[in-house]
Amino acid sequence: MASWIPIFAIIFAVVLVIGPVMWLKPSARERKLAELRQSAATAGLKVQMQPLPEALGKGTAATYFSQWRNPRRLSTGWGLELKRVEHEMNFAGRWDWRNGRTAPEAARPALKELIAMLPADATAIFANDSGLGVQWRERSGDAGLAAVTQGLAEQRPLIEEAIRQVARTEPGLG
Repeated sequence: MASWIPIFAIIFAVVLVIGPVMWLKPSARERKLAELRQSAATAGLKVQMQPLPEALGKGTAATYFSQWRNPRRLSTGWGLELKRVEHEMNFAGRWDWRNGRTAPEAARPALKELIAMLPADATAIFANDSGLGVQWRERSGDAGLAAVTQGLAEQRPLIEEAIRQVARTEPGLG
């Protein structure tokens, strides 16, 4: 029996060393999310983690941004977010303006088109200095990424031009 004690001690020491290392190994979901985000970066999108809309509870979700081609004089700072219930007073179904800040009227048809293209796990749309972004929970995987990428590629240029502020003409210049 005494000859087994060193063997048990060695096995115990190895388990103590290897155990924490196994906790650092990414799960299958974490590997899939890393692949999705790498694919998005390859497609030219920037990924940021942002808080979920209040109606959806606490937590964060990834927001995939398509950068503005010409960010000067854009009316940004508005966003759309998914609400708990569909209501006729909302912008489109369950989608309504965040904090009461709305996009210019000219951008609204393209925004409705973008909403129709998004995966079911999309939670918000943002227009800020980073670009036009779609927040989603990434549960729909590659198909969801394809929908987000296509939606941003098709609608971002239209929305960008629709939210461009008209340059003010100086009195007496023309």
